[in-house]
Amino acid sequence: ETRQALYLQRLRYGAEKITPQLVLGWATQGSARLLGRSDIGELAVGKQADLALFKLDELRFSGSHDPLSALLLCGADRADRMMIGGQWRVIDGQIEGLDVAQLIADHRQAARELIAG
Repeated sequence: ETRQALYLQRLRYGAEKITPQLVLGWATQGSARLLGRSDIGELAVGKQADLALFKLDELRFSGSHDPLSALLLCGADRADRMMIGGQWRVIDGQIEGLDVAQLIADHRQAARELIAG
């Protein structure tokens, strides 16, 4: 959503006015304000600890001079680590406590049942 907001607003106002830093503010503090939440939207003491960390060592990020621009413009779609409410939920790209093989098996079974009627 953040990338799409950046693209759409750049069409109207130009890249000079609509920067990745501005759009990040919309996505964090702006979203928190919209929800009427004062406990989220920024990294600060007393705020909820939600973080998403991305590795930028892939080929698609190599041409970017700015890490934030790389995240927004080069398709960072998978967090390497994610903290929600102060607890690590994703580590090394894997959701903690999720049995992916079982999830795939359950999904296949549900698909078979849909096809069978």
